[in-house]
Amino acid sequence: MKKELFSILLGVLSLSAFAQTQDPKSPGFDFANASADTSAAAPMTDSAAIKEAIVKPYVRITLNVDSVTNLISYIGVVEQEESGSDSLYIRAKKWATKKFAGGTRSTFDLDKKNQKLVINGWLPAYAYSNKYTKRSIGKYEFKLVLWIKEGRYKYQISNFVHEGIKSNEGNTMRNYFEFYYTSTTNIKGNDQTLRFADRDINDLIKQMKKNLKDPVIVDEEEW
Repeated sequence: MKKELFSILLGVLSLSAFAQTQDPKSPGFDFANASADTSAAAPMTDSAAIKEAIVKPYVRITLNVDSVTNLISYIGVVEQEESGSDSLYIRAKKWATKKFAGGTRSTFDLDKKNQKLVINGWLPAYAYSNKYTKRSIGKYEFKLVLWIKEGRYKYQISNFVHEGIKSNEGNTMRNYFEFYYTSTTNIKGNDQTLRFADRDINDLIKQMKKNLKDPVIVDEEEW
């Protein structure tokens, strides 16, 4: 009976000792043998996280390049089924005259017979820091052509040149957009200029579409 009690007591003590060796806080914990089991749960260090990070290459803006002229071009066809060609031409002429007349380097070639407008105009160029802040970086010169038919019109804006602010030495920087688009130097700076310009050109197109829409006529009987 004493031998059986001794055996049971010895077994309990052995289990207790084993449990203590599995507790990292216990003096008998085997760190060497346990390292493989605990490494997966260990948090990643800052250096390891940096190595794991994927550095993405800079992606340049993508613009439409005309396959015939190799010039950056904004092209579109606007359908307005209820618009007559004469009324479209009149509204286009009125908008263009108001928008560009009187500006330096702005010229008009109005062909009423073929209902075509050719405008060599310009827009002020800005760099945008945020939604509310901008600074002048010169101007954008371009060629805008409008072809008008019954119920629709087509526009093409191309021949872009960025003219910078005149420096104190009297030299003024002038670069074609195609130079910015293909240059292998100062890629981010050139690309940023194109992004600013893209914003202003798309705003110009929105203004043009708005002004060429038919006016809303309210039926006098509907009130």
